[in-house]
Amino acid sequence: MRDDEPFDPDNQKFLRRMQQRGRDVMIADSFARVRRDFDAFLEEKVNLNWDEQRHKIFEHFGLAPKSEASADRLGETTRDSGAFGASKSVRFGADLGQRPASSTRRSVFGRSALSKSVIGSTISGGDAAQIFSPTASSLQAADTRFLREKMGHFATKVQRLNEARSQERAFPVLHEFAETEKLTISDVPRQLFEAYQALISITDENPNIVDFAEPGAIKERQFSQDYLDENVNSNESVRMRKRIVEGSRRYLEQAFYREIENAIAKNPREAQLGGIPSITNKIRAYIRLKAARKDLAPDGIELQMVDQDYCWVLIFYLLRCGFVSEAAEYVSTDQGFRSMDYKFVTYMTTYAQQRRLPRDLQQKINGEYQQRLRNAPENTVDPYRMACYKIIGRCDLSQRRLEGMSQGVEDWMWLQFTLAREDSRAEEIAGDMFGLQEIQQDISEIGQRIFVKGQEAAGGYGTYFLLQILGGMFEHAVSYLGNYAPINAVHFGIALDYYGLLRVSDYYTSGEELLSFTTKQLPQINFAFLITQYTREFRTGNVEAAVDYFTLICLNADLPGELGKSQASVCHEALREFILETRDFAKLLGDIKSDGTRIRGAIEQRLKLIKLDDQEEFLRTITVQAAAVADDKGLTADAVLLYHLAEDYDNVVVILNRSLSDAVAVNLGSAALRLQQPKPGAAQQTQRDGQQVTPAEAASSFSLTSVEDPVTLAQNMIGLYNTNAMYYQKIHPINREACGILLRMMDAKSKVEAGKWAQALDDINNLQILPLSARGSVAYTRSAAQAFSALPAVIARNGGNLIMWSITCISRERERLQQGVYENDMRQSLADQLLSMAKDLMVFAGMIKYKLPPGVYEALAKAAGDMAGV
Repeated sequence: MRDDEPFDPDNQKFLRRMQQRGRDVMIADSFARVRRDFDAFLEEKVNLNWDEQRHKIFEHFGLAPKSEASADRLGETTRDSGAFGASKSVRFGADLGQRPASSTRRSVFGRSALSKSVIGSTISGGDAAQIFSPTASSLQAADTRFLREKMGHFATKVQRLNEARSQERAFPVLHEFAETEKLTISDVPRQLFEAYQALISITDENPNIVDFAEPGAIKERQFSQDYLDENVNSNESVRMRKRIVEGSRRYLEQAFYREIENAIAKNPREAQLGGIPSITNKIRAYIRLKAARKDLAPDGIELQMVDQDYCWVLIFYLLRCGFVSEAAEYVSTDQGFRSMDYKFVTYMTTYAQQRRLPRDLQQKINGEYQQRLRNAPENTVDPYRMACYKIIGRCDLSQRRLEGMSQGVEDWMWLQFTLAREDSRAEEIAGDMFGLQEIQQDISEIGQRIFVKGQEAAGGYGTYFLLQILGGMFEHAVSYLGNYAPINAVHFGIALDYYGLLRVSDYYTSGEELLSFTTKQLPQINFAFLITQYTREFRTGNVEAAVDYFTLICLNADLPGELGKSQASVCHEALREFILETRDFAKLLGDIKSDGTRIRGAIEQRLKLIKLDDQEEFLRTITVQAAAVADDKGLTADAVLLYHLAEDYDNVVVILNRSLSDAVAVNLGSAALRLQQPKPGAAQQTQRDGQQVTPAEAASSFSLTSVEDPVTLAQNMIGLYNTNAMYYQKIHPINREACGILLRMMDAKSKVEAGKWAQALDDINNLQILPLSARGSVAYTRSAAQAFSALPAVIARNGGNLIMWSITCISRERERLQQGVYENDMRQSLADQLLSMAKDLMVFAGMIKYKLPPGVYEALAKAAGDMAGV
């Protein structure tokens, strides 16, 4: 007793005062504890650099320019961060319910969960070009709608590519991508489409082949062993260089012949084709067309004629189109030409057999070439004759150009590939050494001299890109094109990598560097970075397309050593991060129909392509991890779905219990707790898009977890589990029983809210948690208090609510009884029983060790006062 309080001999008043003081202290202590917990929660969750977050928001909505620091952060996400960087190491109320002891936050593949993000953050529309350079962004920002359509077309092609890979069928990826390039009208230069045609010529891809067993079928990664061999003198390297040289030359020849045919078709009167449209006659028509336009040679140059033909011009254009046999036939059958230069007939017919001359004939033709070059008077030598000599005899390799005739870039490139020869360098004479490596050096010099970045004419980058593709400089080509047409660059990289024609770097050592070099100075592309960054713009809206692109990273999993393992690791990590980034769990990991049938997700459908040693373990681990993250974020329905897919049925019930416990804790009369629904799976999306489905399909395809009411969700899942012993046996009895009690508590709560006081009180009594049947027995009440301490936390935390509901029911029911018109013994007996229940609840509240909410004591005290006055 305080010193300033007067002494009062009334013991009853003293006891009431001490009891009130004890209640006040208890209430004050509870309020202080709540304040401390809330302050700690705020400090943990809302510890932010607000200036930095404000700048991020302004950047997102375009209200502030993007700084370099923020641009660097685009590729970073903090694994243990919530919205705007809030820490998520502690979840408020996470101790409710029983969770497995093992951690679910560990990285699936052993990498630290705190490491830098593989896939980076998503970016706003039209910013996909920024993954390469600001140049690409400015060039492609003009028509965002067109770019999105183009990305959609390519995504469809990539999906079909992966479907064919899953079914082990051939897929003409170059033809398919070329078709997209041709159909999507844009301001990109025509050379991009022509580059696909060049690659088709190099690889000999046939669009009509479906089965790998068919002759001429090209398998996935078919050229990787030859292309990636670092020994320049090995048989594999020589074979690859020869393929590139012959394929590029063949493409240039075919492209030129198409130009000839188009020119003749557009100018039939000047061409005067007539007669039999043979190859030789078409070349004659083209020569007539050029002669009419005075475009064969500069003025003053004398061109030799045999009969009505410019003989050397005819031979040259036959060679230019690749018709070597036709050229040999012409020189050997035309009597006029044979009598004019019988030696060349020998050279030409010999060359036509293998596109090369034996050493003795080569020395002779070189001698004649040099003699004519030195001794002939100016303007008297037919430039086409000298060109034919140079081509047939590989004359004067130090001067690899044609004098005295008009020619474009393609003509110059064709001459290089015609003169190039890929044999073992150990067997080559020093003066005869000219092959693909020398061509690549020439192309690099041209690029540095003419195609300086930012100084090209409009569309000029297409010409240099085509040169790089023709020269087999695939890594340089992808990196260069990315500065101007990033979407196209990504898909060129995919097509090249599919056939094994791209050297890739280790993502973990290359970081964000797209083009780097090996220790032997061989170029390599960071393919994983290329793919993951490309998906940043669309992956949120098109999750299946993103999975298709991520899957392509595992194309390189066949590489030897750690490099192949790292490529697979990046693919797996990208998929893991993507699952955690998006809420499309149903689409990515699967769903369950209302009849319990499982629907496979997008990742499971592509498991064959992502090179896993243990597919089931990967799915289970990644699903459990996604479920843990969903649970941390409060996405109850998602967490329930994911734990069910991972076959962790006990954790499903744990989450359901926590959700039900939260629903029970909502104050009477307040808005009911609503769950955030999962994003729809494929079956539900079909219904939402308005497509027709049968009633049976509609009934069976809707997910069990697509509900907002936690009670309905719990009833759906428990109903499913109770019908199958496989589910039932994997759930701990204590969790199963707790779920049943919580559902009954919700039923009692609904009756309280409906004003069914007696029925609600009976339901609460049947829970056997409160001593409503004690009838004044202290032993019974003590036993109930001891049993209460053993209850699961999800039930015990709502003990105060049960007491409050009981007091409300008791008070309202006593009022109803006492308001009756006639008073009788039965009414009085019932009222006395209710009063006894209230007294037992007061004793029970004082006995239990669980700290009840302050409102409970206040309600008990108020009820005691009200009932005492009745």
